[in-house]
Amino acid sequence: MEHLQEKTIDLHTHSTESDGTYTPEGLMRYAKESGLSAIALTDHDAVSGVKKAQPVAEGLGLELIPGIELSTDYEGKEIHILGYFIDVDHPEFLRK
Repeated sequence: MEHLQEKTIDLHTHSTESDGTYTPEGLMRYAKESGLSAIALTDHDAVSGVKKAQPVAEGLGLELIPGIELSTDYEGKEIHILGYFIDVDHPEFLRK
């Protein structure tokens, strides 16, 4: 039987591109220092941090999952929708 290596990931993080504490680059360094093997950058209604974080994540050997947290409402209630593996260059997505 194959031995499975335990990995730690965080699928919901924010950078200073929305309401986070760390810059996208700093967040990648912090994630690596904290022992994460993968991280999703899911800033509120913004994808600009993903491009800033990508080269740092690659240099650290950290898997970066491009994400977003979309703000919307349903029947008068605020709803946040997390999206993963998004295309941060898709023109129509960026317009909306």
